[in-house]
Amino acid sequence: MNPLRLLSIALFSSTVAAAPYKNMNIGIEITLPSESKVVATSSEPPSCMVQGGIGQSSWHMKIDRVLDTDEKTPQELTLMAYERQKDEDKTKILDDRAITCGNIEGWWMRTTLYIKEAQESTLCWLSLPVHGNQAIIASILTTTEGWQRSGPVIMASLQSLVPLDPAMVLTQRMVGLDTASTLLSDLTQESLSPSIGQSNWRQIQQYQGEQVRPIDIGYAHITSRIGTISEIGTSSGNQEEKGLLVEVRSRIVPNQETKIVTDTVGYYWMSFDGKEEMWSSTTTRWKGKIKTVEKETGIRNRPTLGEPNPKLLILRQDLTSNRQLSPVEAKITSPWLPKTLTWVIGPWLSKSRPTHLSWRTLNDYVDPPAQSMRNDELKATDIGFTITTRMGDSDALVVTHYDSEGHFLRRTLGNGAVIFGTNEKTLRTIWEPKGLW
Repeated sequence: MNPLRLLSIALFSSTVAAAPYKNMNIGIEITLPSESKVVATSSEPPSCMVQGGIGQSSWHMKIDRVLDTDEKTPQELTLMAYERQKDEDKTKILDDRAITCGNIEGWWMRTTLYIKEAQESTLCWLSLPVHGNQAIIASILTTTEGWQRSGPVIMASLQSLVPLDPAMVLTQRMVGLDTASTLLSDLTQESLSPSIGQSNWRQIQQYQGEQVRPIDIGYAHITSRIGTISEIGTSSGNQEEKGLLVEVRSRIVPNQETKIVTDTVGYYWMSFDGKEEMWSSTTTRWKGKIKTVEKETGIRNRPTLGEPNPKLLILRQDLTSNRQLSPVEAKITSPWLPKTLTWVIGPWLSKSRPTHLSWRTLNDYVDPPAQSMRNDELKATDIGFTITTRMGDSDALVVTHYDSEGHFLRRTLGNGAVIFGTNEKTLRTIWEPKGLW
């Protein structure tokens, strides 16, 4: 994985849902157990796979949307699922009853199942009716030990499941796309002025094991100003065109055992109208005198008559071995959120305060990076607002808190990481004694 991507994940993603997981294809919202994650999704047919636990206590949950139940009741659907798996001599029903999830009555069944080479396992089903002669069916497979350990949290998770109206979801998505398109079409130096002249320090901490308090694992400094693309590199556009230039410098020590340090210096530029962007970032991993260096350059040229939807080209180099890595091309689809703007999005949105935004952007959390739908939900707080960000159908959520002017306050991640707005003096006190300032 590109070290820049490691930084992006450390700062802006999560592997555990800190808030209800939404899957628009299935049409559900569910609070997943802690230390579980969505490992696979499908749109045809609509489904997702959740994995949790470890070793002999691991468990898997598959959630499907049945598009035509043939007017069968939840009890009948659960029984059909059981009939497909039962073994007359080795399967026993342990629990078979009605269950209420929210205000919806469904059906629940738990069985023991002998699987060759796995001995005794637990297989469960939950069936919930939804509008339009459809149903949501969740199936859980684990060992007897896994159910003893995780059964209560799995049941609590299932009972948090809320079916979403596909029409409402689609309407929300369309409104979000329209709102994002309007905001991006109005991009100017004036509209971006709240995001220009920013300078903030961020303290990165993480809870580990049974620790009551998080430990410091890194810090970052983010600044923004007016600059030109020529300060980053050369492109086919106007080298002296002014735009928004963001500089990001960070240092992270994610593994306290290996003590390997990851330093990243990145420069991100976009034109004031958002139609052109370029960035260059260099990531160095080091410990003592041993180090590796990688560089990434992203280029999106301005649309032309011959190419109204230009692609985003990403060039990657391993500078340690002087080797060019395979370039990546990402298709640009409107509305497109430039990477530069993601670093200073709070001040920009502080004036308009939309409730929901849907736009396409570069997803750095996958390798290679690719276009992905980004959904942002904004909610007012007593001192400002929060932005809850989800990339595609992933359960990775980022909740960022801002004051009324859009100044960064803190970011919470479900994997135990917390990022706070702070100052240089505080960070220097922490990291200078470690020789890492």
